[in-house]
Amino acid sequence: MSSLQEKITAATWSTLCEPGDGMAGLLRANLGSAKALEFISSSFSAGQIIKELPKDDFRPEKFESTLTDCLEIWRRRLKSAKPEQALEQIESLGGKFVIQGDDFWPEEIEDLGYSTPTGLWVLGDAVHLKHELKLSVIGSRLASDYGLKLTRDLVRFAVTNDWLVVSGGALGIDAMASSTALDQGHRTIAVLAGGLDKFYPPGNQEMFQKIIQNGALVSEMPPGFPPARWRFLQRNRLIAALSQATLVVEAGFRSGSISTAGHANELGRRVGAVPGPVDSVRSAGCHRLIREGRAELIATPGQLRELMGAENDDELSFNELSHDQTRTLDALRREVLQIEEVALRSGLTRFQTEQVLKQLVRLSLVIETSQGFTKQ
Repeated sequence: MSSLQEKITAATWSTLCEPGDGMAGLLRANLGSAKALEFISSSFSAGQIIKELPKDDFRPEKFESTLTDCLEIWRRRLKSAKPEQALEQIESLGGKFVIQGDDFWPEEIEDLGYSTPTGLWVLGDAVHLKHELKLSVIGSRLASDYGLKLTRDLVRFAVTNDWLVVSGGALGIDAMASSTALDQGHRTIAVLAGGLDKFYPPGNQEMFQKIIQNGALVSEMPPGFPPARWRFLQRNRLIAALSQATLVVEAGFRSGSISTAGHANELGRRVGAVPGPVDSVRSAGCHRLIREGRAELIATPGQLRELMGAENDDELSFNELSHDQTRTLDALRREVLQIEEVALRSGLTRFQTEQVLKQLVRLSLVIETSQGFTKQ
C-alpha cells in the first residue's frame, strides 16, 4: 500500500502533466517519482537533469530541447498546483486516488510504458479495476438503431460470461454499453476525460451516478480539470489498456473509436469490429479496421467469445446436457426465436422452455437478445 507522501507526489504529477505525457513518465521511470519532482521544483536546467539519467540514449540535442519546453510547462503549473486539495476533494466526493503499489492498481495499464498515468482518480469501487476479464465496448456517439441493438445484444452476452464492460461514458454506443451492463445487474467502468467533480457529457448524469453505485468512474485528470479534445484522445489509450480486448460496434471513418483501436493494436490487445451495411457512414470505420487487418470481424456472440480468448466448449457442454436442454438447444437451429416458438418446436411447456433457456444462458450456450433467444 502506498504512503500518503507517495500519493501527494503522484497527485502533484497528475496536476502538472497532460494525459500521456511520455517525457514526465520517462523521468519518473528513470529517476523515481519523488526525485524527478525535486528536479522540477528546483532551478535545474534540462541539460543538468539529463546528466542524472542513467542512459546515454537521452542525450541528443532534440531531447534536451523537448525537455526544456516541458520544464517550462511543468514549472508554470507547479506554482498553482494543489495536490493535497485535489486529494481532499476526491475523498469528499466519496472516491479515492489509486497509484502504483495500491491494492486496486491495474497492472495491465503499465503496458503503456512512459505514458502510463501517475495515478487514477476513482469514484465507486476501485476493486473493479482488478476484474480479471474486461472488454472495452466503444463506438459512435451518433449511433443508429442497428448499432444500439447490436450493442445491447453483445453486452448482454458479455455479462453472462462475467466480462466487465469498460467504455468511455460518451453518448451513443458507449452509453448503451454501460446502461445495458447496469440493466443486467452487472458492474461496469467508464473512463472519463475530465476531473470527476463534473461529469461530461451532462446528458449521462443519471447513468454516471448508477455507475458509481455499481462499478467505477475513472479519470487520470484531477478534480477541477475539464475535458478537452486532446484529453479525450489520450483517454482512449486507457480504455484500450484496461481491457483484454476492444470491440468497436459502430464508428465513422475518422471516429475517435479508431484511435482507441489503434492504441489497442499498439499494446498487442485484440480488437474486434462489427460490420454494418456497406453504405453506412456510421460503420465505415469498422469496415476500415477489418479491411486493414487491424480488427477481427465480429458478427456473432461466438466470435466475440473467441476475441476474448475463451475456448469454445460447446461440444463438452452439449454432451453433458439434460434431455430437455438438448431438445431446447436443437430447437433453436441457429435462429432467433421467442419462447413460444422454442416451446412449440421442442415439445415442452412454456414454463419448462423458459426455465431451460435460462439454464442454457448460464452455460453460455444460448444468448438472450432483444429479439428472443439464439445459440451462440
